[in-house]
Amino acid sequence: MTILKLNISSKAPLDYPRIDVQFKPEVTSFSERIKHLYKVLAGTPYYSADRSGISRLLDAGCQIFGFEHALLFRRLSQQVAEVVATSESDDDEDPFYMGQHIHVENTPSEQIFSDGASHHYKNVPSIAAYSAAFSYNGVDVNAYIGTLVSPSSTEPMVVCFFSSTPKEADFSAEDIETIELLAEGVACMIDLQKAQAQRKLTDQAMFAMGSVKTLDEYLQQAKLPEVYGVPARVVEVLQRRIGRAQLGIGHVAEELNLSKRTLQRRLQQQDISFAELRDQVRFHYSIDYLIKQHLSIDSISASLDFSDRTSFTNAFKRWTGLSPSTFRKLFRDYV
Repeated sequence: MTILKLNISSKAPLDYPRIDVQFKPEVTSFSERIKHLYKVLAGTPYYSADRSGISRLLDAGCQIFGFEHALLFRRLSQQVAEVVATSESDDDEDPFYMGQHIHVENTPSEQIFSDGASHHYKNVPSIAAYSAAFSYNGVDVNAYIGTLVSPSSTEPMVVCFFSSTPKEADFSAEDIETIELLAEGVACMIDLQKAQAQRKLTDQAMFAMGSVKTLDEYLQQAKLPEVYGVPARVVEVLQRRIGRAQLGIGHVAEELNLSKRTLQRRLQQQDISFAELRDQVRFHYSIDYLIKQHLSIDSISASLDFSDRTSFTNAFKRWTGLSPSTFRKLFRDYV
Protein backbone atom coordinates (compact mmCIF):
# COMPACT_ATOMS: atom_id res chain seq x y z
CA MET A 1 0.00 0.00 0.00
CA THR A 2 1.44 3.36 -1.02
CA ILE A 3 1.06 6.15 1.53
CA LEU A 4 1.25 9.61 0.06
CA LYS A 5 3.02 12.22 2.19
CA LEU A 6 2.12 15.83 2.18
CA ASN A 7 4.34 18.77 0.52
CA ILE A 8 2.51 21.40 -1.91
CA SER A 9 3.34 24.08 -4.32
CA SER A 10 1.15 27.16 -4.27
CA LYS A 11 -1.87 27.02 -6.53
CA ALA A 12 -4.41 29.63 -7.55
CA PRO A 13 -7.92 29.13 -6.13
CA LEU A 14 -9.86 26.65 -8.20
CA ASP A 15 -12.87 27.54 -10.29
CA TYR A 16 -16.06 25.73 -9.20
CA PRO A 17 -18.42 25.70 -12.20
CA ARG A 18 -20.83 23.16 -10.73
CA ILE A 19 -22.14 25.71 -8.20
CA ASP A 20 -24.48 28.12 -9.89
CA VAL A 21 -24.23 30.82 -7.21
CA GLN A 22 -21.13 32.93 -7.74
CA PHE A 23 -19.24 34.40 -4.76
CA LYS A 24 -15.85 36.03 -4.58
CA PRO A 25 -13.30 34.00 -2.59
CA GLU A 26 -13.79 34.31 1.17
CA VAL A 27 -17.37 35.17 1.97
CA THR A 28 -17.03 37.11 5.20
CA SER A 29 -20.59 38.07 6.16
CA PHE A 30 -22.16 35.30 8.24
CA SER A 31 -25.60 35.96 6.75
CA GLU A 32 -24.12 35.66 3.25
CA ARG A 33 -22.45 32.41 4.26
CA ILE A 34 -25.79 30.98 5.39
CA LYS A 35 -27.41 32.08 2.12
CA HIS A 36 -24.56 30.53 0.17
CA LEU A 37 -24.85 27.19 1.99
CA TYR A 38 -28.62 27.19 1.53
CA LYS A 39 -28.34 27.80 -2.20
CA VAL A 40 -25.75 25.06 -2.55
CA LEU A 41 -27.93 22.61 -0.64
CA ALA A 42 -31.01 23.66 -2.61
CA GLY A 43 -29.16 22.60 -5.76
CA THR A 44 -28.37 19.21 -4.23
CA PRO A 45 -31.64 17.24 -4.11
CA TYR A 46 -32.30 14.75 -1.35
CA TYR A 47 -31.94 11.80 -3.72
CA SER A 48 -28.44 13.04 -4.64
CA ALA A 49 -27.10 12.83 -1.10
CA ASP A 50 -23.91 11.21 -2.29
CA ARG A 51 -20.25 12.13 -2.53
CA SER A 52 -21.13 14.66 -5.23
CA GLY A 53 -23.45 16.40 -2.77
CA ILE A 54 -20.76 16.34 -0.09
CA SER A 55 -18.28 17.77 -2.59
CA ARG A 56 -20.64 20.66 -3.23
CA LEU A 57 -20.55 21.48 0.47
CA LEU A 58 -16.76 21.27 0.45
CA ASP A 59 -16.72 23.60 -2.57
CA ALA A 60 -18.87 26.03 -0.61
CA GLY A 61 -16.43 25.90 2.30
CA CYS A 62 -13.50 26.65 -0.01
CA GLN A 63 -15.31 29.69 -1.35
CA ILE A 64 -16.37 30.85 2.10
CA PHE A 65 -12.88 30.64 3.59
CA GLY A 66 -11.04 31.61 0.41
CA PHE A 67 -9.00 28.39 0.61
CA GLU A 68 -7.79 26.12 -2.16
CA HIS A 69 -8.43 22.64 -0.80
CA ALA A 70 -10.95 20.69 1.26
CA LEU A 71 -10.84 17.09 2.46
CA LEU A 72 -13.16 14.76 4.30
CA PHE A 73 -11.41 11.68 5.63
CA ARG A 74 -11.83 8.79 8.02
CA ARG A 75 -9.10 7.40 10.21
CA LEU A 76 -7.55 4.06 9.32
CA SER A 77 -4.84 4.09 12.00
CA GLN A 78 -3.02 6.49 14.27
CA GLN A 79 -0.91 7.62 11.34
CA VAL A 80 -3.08 7.14 8.26
CA ALA A 81 -6.49 8.37 7.06
CA GLU A 82 -8.48 7.65 3.90
CA VAL A 83 -9.96 10.45 1.80
CA VAL A 84 -13.74 10.05 1.61
CA ALA A 85 -14.52 13.21 -0.39
CA THR A 86 -12.77 16.26 -1.80
CA SER A 87 -13.88 19.57 -3.23
CA GLU A 88 -14.83 19.15 -6.88
CA SER A 89 -12.23 20.15 -9.44
CA ASP A 90 -11.90 19.95 -13.22
CA ASP A 91 -8.11 19.98 -12.80
CA ASP A 92 -6.67 16.61 -13.86
CA GLU A 93 -3.59 17.37 -11.78
CA ASP A 94 -5.51 17.91 -8.55
CA PRO A 95 -3.46 16.10 -5.88
CA PHE A 96 -6.40 14.63 -3.94
CA TYR A 97 -8.88 11.90 -4.80
CA MET A 98 -11.34 9.59 -3.06
CA GLY A 99 -9.76 6.50 -1.53
CA GLN A 100 -6.36 8.14 -1.24
CA HIS A 101 -4.33 7.36 1.90
CA ILE A 102 -2.61 10.28 3.61
CA HIS A 103 -0.50 10.69 6.74
CA VAL A 104 -2.26 12.59 9.54
CA GLU A 105 0.23 11.94 12.34
CA ASN A 106 1.46 15.18 13.94
CA THR A 107 -1.14 17.25 12.10
CA PRO A 108 -4.07 19.31 13.42
CA SER A 109 -6.38 16.64 11.97
CA GLU A 110 -4.89 14.06 14.33
CA GLN A 111 -5.64 16.41 17.22
CA ILE A 112 -9.26 16.77 16.04
CA PHE A 113 -9.65 12.99 15.99
CA SER A 114 -8.25 12.88 19.53
CA ASP A 115 -10.20 15.68 21.24
CA GLY A 116 -13.20 16.15 18.93
CA ALA A 117 -12.76 19.93 18.95
CA SER A 118 -12.38 22.37 16.08
CA HIS A 119 -8.85 23.57 15.33
CA HIS A 120 -7.64 26.46 13.20
CA TYR A 121 -4.30 28.07 12.39
CA LYS A 122 -3.72 31.10 10.23
CA ASN A 123 0.00 30.26 9.97
CA VAL A 124 0.75 26.58 10.56
CA PRO A 125 4.58 26.84 10.35
CA SER A 126 4.49 29.18 13.36
CA ILE A 127 3.13 26.33 15.50
CA ALA A 128 6.08 24.33 16.78
CA ALA A 129 4.06 21.11 17.13
CA TYR A 130 3.32 21.03 13.39
CA SER A 131 6.02 23.18 11.77
CA ALA A 132 6.52 23.39 8.02
CA ALA A 133 6.62 19.59 7.81
CA PHE A 134 2.82 19.49 7.79
CA SER A 135 1.82 18.88 4.20
CA TYR A 136 -0.69 16.71 2.32
CA ASN A 137 0.53 14.93 -0.79
CA GLY A 138 3.08 17.56 -1.66
CA VAL A 139 0.74 20.44 -0.80
CA ASP A 140 2.19 22.64 1.96
CA VAL A 141 -0.43 23.49 4.55
CA ASN A 142 0.07 27.02 5.85
CA ALA A 143 -3.48 27.99 6.84
CA TYR A 144 -5.90 25.39 8.20
CA ILE A 145 -9.35 25.04 9.74
CA GLY A 146 -10.98 21.70 10.55
CA THR A 147 -13.53 20.02 12.76
CA LEU A 148 -15.05 16.64 13.58
CA VAL A 149 -17.90 15.21 11.50
CA SER A 150 -20.11 12.90 13.55
CA PRO A 151 -22.57 10.87 11.42
CA SER A 152 -24.89 8.59 13.35
CA SER A 153 -24.35 5.78 10.85
CA THR A 154 -20.57 5.51 10.83
CA GLU A 155 -17.40 6.39 12.70
CA PRO A 156 -16.41 10.05 13.17
CA MET A 157 -14.52 11.77 10.36
CA VAL A 158 -12.63 15.03 9.95
CA VAL A 159 -13.44 17.79 7.47
CA CYS A 160 -10.77 20.40 6.88
CA PHE A 161 -10.04 23.35 4.62
CA PHE A 162 -6.53 24.56 3.98
CA SER A 163 -4.37 26.82 1.88
CA SER A 164 -0.75 26.82 0.80
CA THR A 165 -0.40 30.43 1.92
CA PRO A 166 -0.88 31.81 5.46
CA LYS A 167 -4.12 33.60 6.33
CA GLU A 168 -3.71 37.31 7.00
CA ALA A 169 -6.46 37.73 9.61
CA ASP A 170 -7.25 35.56 12.60
CA PHE A 171 -10.10 33.07 12.37
CA SER A 172 -13.26 34.42 13.98
CA ALA A 173 -15.99 32.83 16.07
CA GLU A 174 -18.16 32.97 12.94
CA ASP A 175 -15.53 30.93 11.09
CA ILE A 176 -15.82 28.21 13.75
CA GLU A 177 -19.62 28.32 13.61
CA THR A 178 -19.49 28.12 9.82
CA ILE A 179 -17.30 25.02 9.68
CA GLU A 180 -19.36 23.33 12.37
CA LEU A 181 -22.52 24.00 10.31
CA LEU A 182 -20.76 22.55 7.28
CA ALA A 183 -19.79 19.49 9.33
CA GLU A 184 -23.42 18.97 10.37
CA GLY A 185 -24.50 19.16 6.73
CA VAL A 186 -21.84 16.65 5.70
CA ALA A 187 -22.86 14.29 8.54
CA CYS A 188 -26.50 14.50 7.42
CA MET A 189 -25.54 13.66 3.83
CA ILE A 190 -23.45 10.69 4.97
CA ASP A 191 -26.39 9.35 6.98
CA LEU A 192 -28.73 9.80 4.01
CA GLN A 193 -26.28 8.00 1.78
CA LYS A 194 -26.06 5.08 4.20
CA ALA A 195 -29.84 4.95 4.59
CA GLN A 196 -30.35 4.91 0.82
CA ALA A 197 -27.80 2.15 0.38
CA GLN A 198 -29.42 0.06 3.11
CA ARG A 199 -32.88 0.65 1.70
CA LYS A 200 -31.80 -0.52 -1.75
CA LEU A 201 -30.31 -3.68 -0.26
CA THR A 202 -33.57 -4.31 1.58
CA ASP A 203 -35.55 -3.65 -1.60
CA GLN A 204 -33.43 -6.11 -3.54
CA ALA A 205 -33.94 -8.78 -0.89
CA MET A 206 -37.69 -8.22 -0.86
CA PHE A 207 -37.89 -8.39 -4.66
CA ALA A 208 -35.78 -11.54 -4.67
CA MET A 209 -38.15 -13.20 -2.19
CA GLY A 210 -41.12 -12.22 -4.31
CA SER A 211 -42.83 -10.36 -1.46
CA VAL A 212 -42.73 -7.11 -3.45
CA LYS A 213 -43.40 -6.62 -7.15
CA THR A 214 -41.51 -4.30 -9.44
CA LEU A 215 -42.90 -0.83 -10.09
CA ASP A 216 -43.77 -1.85 -13.67
CA GLU A 217 -45.82 -4.74 -12.30
CA TYR A 218 -47.72 -2.42 -9.97
CA LEU A 219 -48.31 0.06 -12.80
CA GLN A 220 -49.67 -2.73 -14.95
CA GLN A 221 -51.87 -3.87 -12.09
CA ALA A 222 -53.13 -0.28 -11.59
CA LYS A 223 -54.04 0.38 -15.23
CA LEU A 224 -57.44 1.96 -15.78
CA PRO A 225 -60.02 -0.71 -16.52
CA GLU A 226 -60.60 -1.52 -20.18
CA VAL A 227 -64.39 -1.43 -20.25
CA TYR A 228 -67.10 -0.31 -22.65
CA GLY A 229 -70.58 1.12 -22.53
CA VAL A 230 -71.90 2.26 -19.16
CA PRO A 231 -68.82 1.03 -17.20
CA ALA A 232 -66.58 3.14 -19.48
CA ARG A 233 -68.79 6.18 -18.88
CA VAL A 234 -68.50 5.59 -15.12
CA VAL A 235 -64.71 5.53 -15.38
CA GLU A 236 -64.76 8.80 -17.36
CA VAL A 237 -66.92 10.48 -14.73
CA LEU A 238 -64.73 9.20 -11.90
CA GLN A 239 -61.64 10.56 -13.64
CA ARG A 240 -63.24 13.99 -14.08
CA ARG A 241 -64.27 14.08 -10.43
CA ILE A 242 -60.92 12.94 -8.96
CA GLY A 243 -59.62 15.71 -6.73
CA ARG A 244 -62.66 17.90 -7.51
CA ALA A 245 -65.81 16.23 -6.24
CA GLN A 246 -67.17 13.24 -4.36
CA LEU A 247 -66.90 9.78 -5.90
CA GLY A 248 -69.98 8.14 -4.43
CA ILE A 249 -72.24 6.10 -6.69
CA GLY A 250 -75.13 8.53 -6.18
CA HIS A 251 -73.03 11.48 -7.39
CA VAL A 252 -71.73 9.56 -10.42
CA ALA A 253 -75.23 8.34 -11.33
CA GLU A 254 -76.54 11.90 -11.12
CA GLU A 255 -73.86 13.11 -13.53
CA LEU A 256 -74.84 10.30 -15.91
CA ASN A 257 -78.52 11.29 -15.62
CA LEU A 258 -79.33 7.87 -14.16
CA SER A 259 -80.80 6.79 -10.90
CA LYS A 260 -78.55 4.97 -8.47
CA ARG A 261 -80.54 1.74 -8.85
CA THR A 262 -80.48 1.97 -12.68
CA LEU A 263 -76.70 2.46 -12.68
CA GLN A 264 -76.20 -0.51 -10.35
CA ARG A 265 -78.42 -2.69 -12.53
CA ARG A 266 -76.62 -1.78 -15.77
CA LEU A 267 -73.24 -2.48 -14.21
CA GLN A 268 -74.48 -5.83 -12.86
CA GLN A 269 -75.59 -6.77 -16.37
CA GLN A 270 -71.88 -6.72 -17.33
CA ASP A 271 -70.86 -8.46 -14.10
CA ILE A 272 -69.10 -5.31 -12.86
CA SER A 273 -69.63 -3.50 -9.57
CA PHE A 274 -69.31 0.21 -9.00
CA ALA A 275 -66.95 -0.41 -6.06
CA GLU A 276 -64.57 -2.40 -8.29
CA LEU A 277 -64.44 0.37 -10.91
CA ARG A 278 -63.89 3.06 -8.30
CA ASP A 279 -61.19 1.00 -6.60
CA GLN A 280 -59.29 0.58 -9.86
CA VAL A 281 -59.46 4.29 -10.68
CA ARG A 282 -58.38 5.20 -7.18
CA PHE A 283 -55.49 2.71 -7.33
CA HIS A 284 -54.35 4.13 -10.66
CA TYR A 285 -54.26 7.71 -9.43
CA SER A 286 -52.82 6.86 -6.02
CA ILE A 287 -49.58 5.58 -7.58
CA ASP A 288 -49.22 8.72 -9.68
CA TYR A 289 -49.85 10.92 -6.64
CA LEU A 290 -47.40 8.98 -4.46
CA ILE A 291 -44.50 8.51 -6.88
CA LYS A 292 -44.67 11.26 -9.49
CA GLN A 293 -46.45 14.13 -7.74
CA HIS A 294 -45.14 13.43 -4.21
CA LEU A 295 -48.41 14.49 -2.58
CA SER A 296 -48.91 13.95 1.13
CA ILE A 297 -50.92 10.94 2.30
CA ASP A 298 -53.62 13.26 3.66
CA SER A 299 -53.88 15.11 0.32
CA ILE A 300 -54.16 11.86 -1.60
CA SER A 301 -56.83 10.57 0.78
CA ALA A 302 -58.87 13.73 0.22
CA SER A 303 -58.36 13.77 -3.58
CA LEU A 304 -59.54 10.16 -3.85
CA ASP A 305 -62.56 10.89 -1.65
CA PHE A 306 -61.68 8.59 1.24
CA SER A 307 -63.25 9.44 4.57
CA ASP A 308 -59.83 9.72 6.21
CA ARG A 309 -56.16 8.81 5.94
CA THR A 310 -56.67 5.42 7.62
CA SER A 311 -59.32 4.38 5.10
CA PHE A 312 -56.97 5.18 2.21
CA THR A 313 -54.07 3.35 3.88
CA ASN A 314 -56.19 0.24 4.41
CA ALA A 315 -57.38 0.30 0.79
CA PHE A 316 -53.83 0.75 -0.53
CA LYS A 317 -52.63 -2.18 1.59
CA ARG A 318 -55.43 -4.26 0.11
CA TRP A 319 -54.31 -3.33 -3.43
CA THR A 320 -50.55 -3.76 -2.97
CA GLY A 321 -49.83 -5.39 0.40
CA LEU A 322 -47.86 -2.24 1.31
CA SER A 323 -48.68 0.96 3.12
CA PRO A 324 -48.61 4.14 0.98
CA SER A 325 -45.54 5.47 2.83
CA THR A 326 -43.64 2.19 2.36
CA PHE A 327 -44.59 2.10 -1.31
CA ARG A 328 -43.27 5.63 -1.81
CA LYS A 329 -39.98 4.81 -0.05
CA LEU A 330 -39.49 1.75 -2.22
CA PHE A 331 -40.13 3.38 -5.56
CA ARG A 332 -39.47 7.14 -5.31
CA ASP A 333 -36.03 6.74 -6.92
CA TYR A 334 -37.36 4.73 -9.87
CA VAL A 335 -39.45 7.37 -11.64
